Amino acid sequence: MQIKNYAITLPTAVALGAVSLLTACGGGGSSHPTAETTTSSAATQATSAVAVTQRDDSNWAGYLVASSATTKTSFSAVSGDWTQPAVDCVAGSGSHSAFWVGLGGYSGDHLEQTGTSADCSASGQASYSAWYELVPAAQVPVTMTVQPGDRMSAHVAVSGDTVTVSLADLTRHASFSKQLTMSSPTVSSAEWIAEAPSQCLSSASQDCHILSLADFGSVAFTSASASADGRTGSITSGLAPVSALTLEANPGFGRLYATAAQADASPGALSGNGSSFTVTWQRPQLQMPAPQVILSGPIYH
Repeated sequence: MQIKNYAITLPTAVALGAVSLLTACGGGGSSHPTAETTTSSAATQATSAVAVTQRDDSNWAGYLVASSATTKTSFSAVSGDWTQPAVDCVAGSGSHSAFWVGLGGYSGDHLEQTGTSADCSASGQASYSAWYELVPAAQVPVTMTVQPGDRMSAHVAVSGDTVTVSLADLTRHASFSKQLTMSSPTVSSAEWIAEAPSQCLSSASQDCHILSLADFGSVAFTSASASADGRTGSITSGLAPVSALTLEANPGFGRLYATAAQADASPGALSGNGSSFTVTWQRPQLQMPAPQVILSGPIYH
């Protein structure tokens, strides 16, 4: 299976409205349109002097810092830790989830990232894996045993056309690091994300749909930091405007058919120093009977 991660807005194959996907197929421009955007004070987010914009997103949940029209920022590195969650699997349908840190992808064509996955097969079996990806290239599996409860630490750095991805399982004392060359990496944002991947029937983005989000319970990100323009700091250190992304899955938004209501996920408040938060899976509230659609093709984050 191929997994790719980047975001652009494209129509669905069956005219069900715009679809916000992380895929490397064609087009460009801003991604992850917000159904609702509000700004909260730093005090509400338990941080100081930094406003946090609340945004709804079709398949990302977590935090990002991003360059804006008034605050131009070029990021050079991002780091973060998390504890690999266990997924609660039920036989009958597959579901997927991914946890990662990365640079770019929110408003650009390219995304440099590394992280882990926690998936459920249609038979109800859980599987866990590690990977890195430089969109638009395909996902590359990392040979590393990952199990629930493992403490993971990830780092992505960009210098010119050189990208360094590093992933460590601190519990098992295993690590991976690789330096790669990438044409024009995007460095306009830094992200700490829990995600519902997307699956595509072909290399065309209009053939993609967002998969059901696996029930991962919750995942806690810690030690979140980014580097930009010679400075390194936490999410709320003032490097760039901060957004909190809530995954609001909509059966008519990026899906061919809604066989059931899709799960959502939401980030909690940032810690006082802006380096920690928890993303929590949310149970679907509505069941919508419909003919089951069986699709095959590469999976995208």
